[in-house]
Amino acid sequence: MKSFLSKVKNLFFYKNFKSNSKIKIHNTSILSSDTSIRFDTVQEKRVYVEIGEKCLLSACNFIFESKNGFIKIGNNVNIGGANLISRSAIIIGNDVTMAWGITIYDHDSHSVYWSKRINDNKKCYDDYLKYNNKVLNKDWTNVNSKKIIIEDKVWIGFDVLILKGVTIGEGAVIAAKSVVTKDVPAWTLVAGNPAKFIKNLNLE
Repeated sequence: MKSFLSKVKNLFFYKNFKSNSKIKIHNTSILSSDTSIRFDTVQEKRVYVEIGEKCLLSACNFIFESKNGFIKIGNNVNIGGANLISRSAIIIGNDVTMAWGITIYDHDSHSVYWSKRINDNKKCYDDYLKYNNKVLNKDWTNVNSKKIIIEDKVWIGFDVLILKGVTIGEGAVIAAKSVVTKDVPAWTLVAGNPAKFIKNLNLE
C-alpha cells in the first residue's frame, strides 16, 4: 500500500520523451522543452501518445486523468500550443496546422445531471487532502466520453475549444476562439460559439 501511495501522491510529468515508453515519437519530430505528458492516476503499461514524422510541437500538454485515453498525431503537424485531454481518444491526421491556446477535450469531466455529480466535489476534496491529487479516485461512471477526430489538412486558429465526439473534416478551417461542439464538414470555414458554417472553401 505504501509503495502505491508513493506512486500516486504527485502528478506524473515526463520531459525526456525520447526514452519514455508511454510516448512513441518518430526521430524526425521535434517537441519543445515546454511540452509535457501528465498522468493523474497510475498508468497502464502501453503507449499513450503516438507522434508521426516531421512534426513540430510547442507548449503541448498531453493530459490523462484516468488510466484510459490515447492521443495520435500524424505526419507534418505543427502545433503552437495546446492542451489535449483524453479519456477516449484524440486522433489528429497529417498536415494539420494548429495555433496556440487550443484545448481538445474528449470527455465532459462531470455529468450534466446534479444527482449524478452530487459527490464529485467532496471526492475531489478528500483525494486532494489524502493524496495531493484531486482526481485519483474520480468516479467516471456517469461521465460521457467520445473520440475526437481531426482529419488531414485542417487549420485550427488560436484559443479554439474542441469538445467530445467531434469530427473535423479534411481541409476545414476553424476560426480563432471558436467552440466546436458538432462535426465540421470537409473544406468549410466555421467560426463562433458554438462554431457555425461560414462558407465552403474552394480546392486550390
